[in-house]
Amino acid sequence: MALDWISVIKNIPELVSSLGGLIKNNRATKDLLIRELKLNIKAFETAFKNNTILYDKLIDLLKNDTIKQARKDRFQFSSIKTGEISKNHIKDPRNSKYLGKDCSWLFKNIDEKIEDLRQQKDYHGTLHSIEKTNIKLQFSNLFYKMKLLTEFIQ
Repeated sequence: MALDWISVIKNIPELVSSLGGLIKNNRATKDLLIRELKLNIKAFETAFKNNTILYDKLIDLLKNDTIKQARKDRFQFSSIKTGEISKNHIKDPRNSKYLGKDCSWLFKNIDEKIEDLRQQKDYHGTLHSIEKTNIKLQFSNLFYKMKLLTEFIQ
C-alpha cells in the first residue's frame, strides 16, 4: 500500500507538463479573447465610417467564437481582469447600470447579445425589416458594453 503513492511520482513530469499546457492555453485564450474584442470594436469602426450602418453586414463581421470556446473550456475570465466595474471605469453615463459587474459577466453578455442578433437575422432574413425591435439601440448597447470592457481591462 505504501508503494502505491510512490508509483504516482513517476507521473510527475506528465502532470507538470499538463499544467504547463494549461497555463499556456490560459494565456493563449486570454490573448485571443482580447484580440477578438479588439477586432469587434474595429468592425464597429468600419461600419460607422460611412455614417450608414448595414446591420446585416455588421453582425456578420462580429466574432464570438473565442468567447464561446472559452466558456466551453470553463476559462476563468477573471484572469484577464479581477474585480468589479466601479465608477472610475465608467466613461459613458449609459454604462452606469453595469456597476458591480465583472469581466466574466461582460464577456458572457457580449457573447449572448451577438448570438441573439444572429438569431434575429436568421429568423427574419434581415435585421432591417424587424418591426418593434430597435436594432440600432441593440447594436449601440453592444458597442458600449465592448467599450466598457476595454476600459475596464485597461
